[in-house]
Amino acid sequence: MPRTTTNEVTDPRDAAYRHLARQADRMPDLGLFDLHTGSMDARDASLAHAIVEGAITRWLTLDYIISELGGRQLRDQEARMQAVLLGGAAQLLLMDRVPPHAVIDESVEWAKRNIRPGAGGMTNAILRKVARAKGGRIDSWNHHLDAIPRSDGTGLKLFGLELPTSGLHRVSVACSVSSQLVQRWENEYGDPTVPAMHTLCRAPTTMYVAHAQTPIDHLELGEHDSPNHRVFAGKRPELIELLASRSDIWVQDAASSHVVDDLELDRSPELIIDLCAGKGTKTRQLRARYPNAQIIAADVAETQLDALKTVFDGDDQVHAMPVETLMNTELGKADLVLTDVPCTNSGVLARRREARYRPMKKQLARIIPIQHEIARNAHILLKDDGSLVYSTCSLEAEENEDQATWIAEKLSMTQCTQRRVDPVGQPGEPSSSYCDGSFSVRLTK
Repeated sequence: MPRTTTNEVTDPRDAAYRHLARQADRMPDLGLFDLHTGSMDARDASLAHAIVEGAITRWLTLDYIISELGGRQLRDQEARMQAVLLGGAAQLLLMDRVPPHAVIDESVEWAKRNIRPGAGGMTNAILRKVARAKGGRIDSWNHHLDAIPRSDGTGLKLFGLELPTSGLHRVSVACSVSSQLVQRWENEYGDPTVPAMHTLCRAPTTMYVAHAQTPIDHLELGEHDSPNHRVFAGKRPELIELLASRSDIWVQDAASSHVVDDLELDRSPELIIDLCAGKGTKTRQLRARYPNAQIIAADVAETQLDALKTVFDGDDQVHAMPVETLMNTELGKADLVLTDVPCTNSGVLARRREARYRPMKKQLARIIPIQHEIARNAHILLKDDGSLVYSTCSLEAEENEDQATWIAEKLSMTQCTQRRVDPVGQPGEPSSSYCDGSFSVRLTK
């Protein structure tokens, strides 16, 4: 594919298809790299993002439909062909306001320019079949063979093809979630439909307002079932303006905030270490909850550390520090260590769409040793009677309850409290009830 610099990108479909081609090369381990929209205006950039979001969220659904209609497995085709077909099908099936003829014509021309002249004919034939397969709306999807669920709670009728007759395979295709996850959810919940459908939700922007120092009267902030949260319903520029104007509220889901809100310590901590601080969300929460404590926000990534230094610039009680430095200077000093560890993200798939296809067994094999290492580091940073909080945004027992048991046994710690939050919300339901999934446990040394 010809190289195009970020500033040269001006066409939304070109940007989207190039991005999807990069992802197709990585499937099922999709990347977090940014979509380059160059000098596009807001409307074109929005279209590019919508195409990519639709294709990535419904990759397995679209793959199945394209393969059935085309008579050939999509995954066996080259990355650029996968990209144009996925992006085109996402527009035709999932986006109601995009003219089908524009989608097909521009996709065909893109295929001719960026794959080879003959690729246009194949693109044209398959996308026309996809367009003809699109039926009308139905009130909801309830395992229909001739329909797929939509993120607004309705269903979309299909003509000329049916979903798999096997229940687990049908849920996997309809909701675009890996078959491994669907199987695990069946083992956990009995019926995997509810957690699978949750991943199709349009996850809202949830604001944490428990420590707001002045009344919350912003027009775009609606109620949430959790009294500590509000739902922001405005545009991104308005959100940026709101966050810039107030340091006492921030974006944080209820499943995340409970980790700190639920803490019941015997005494107020003097030194807190946020060992996996990331963007500093829980660090801010700890700062508000324990205003007299000294807090060290640590991370292994240099970019995250730079961001943490910016967020807490001028705050004498929060200090950003590399993990390597921390492990040389703060051993045995902390009253509380928070470890929001890297995990499979299976509780936040409505937000982390790229994580929904990763092979779970492979992910767990890679990530559990990392979680062990972080727990060991946290243990030696604690005072003898200090508390370790271990948390994830995962639903998997191997990295949650099993890890809590491992920490207690291997590190000679005592479990005090444990909480698992299952995701709440289905497509079409009010944003006020939405909640991600998470797990946390507090142990003492």
